[in-house]
Amino acid sequence: MEPARHPEQKRSGLARWTRRLERISAWTACFLLLVNVGDILLGIFCRYVLKSSIIWTEEVARFSLVWMVMMGALGAAVKGDHMVIDFVVPRFPAALRRFVEWGRFLLAVGILSLMIRLGWVNAVQIWDMKTMALNIPKTIPLLSIPVGFALLLAGTVLMHLQTVGRR
Repeated sequence: MEPARHPEQKRSGLARWTRRLERISAWTACFLLLVNVGDILLGIFCRYVLKSSIIWTEEVARFSLVWMVMMGALGAAVKGDHMVIDFVVPRFPAALRRFVEWGRFLLAVGILSLMIRLGWVNAVQIWDMKTMALNIPKTIPLLSIPVGFALLLAGTVLMHLQTVGRR
């Protein structure tokens, strides 16, 4: 039988998982930024130096940008860089603050779950459609929505569990 975990150990485990997800998110976004910049530079080089354009560079730039934003959203959430207007709630009594925090959490989980579901349905429905230049299924770029929101949902749940665990 496994020994009972101390609440401090449980919190550090949640923080460790949050950091892991955030690092995966950040490194993936960094890689996609490199792809994006490299692709744009290649397009510029070919157009102005070689006097010939590569048709697929615009699609790669667009798709890598969308994937980069969706993958990097978790990192922004963990670091607290998403936009928030938070000058009223801190003035509330503790019980009301907890109620508002739970309301925010449940609303975020609901919206993120809806976006995952709708994004998945939309992406899978158009598997047979191909992109113009790369000739890949349009599902591949559109999967950035459910994948990015699933990462954001996982991070939101982990961060909320950490907040609840501190009390």
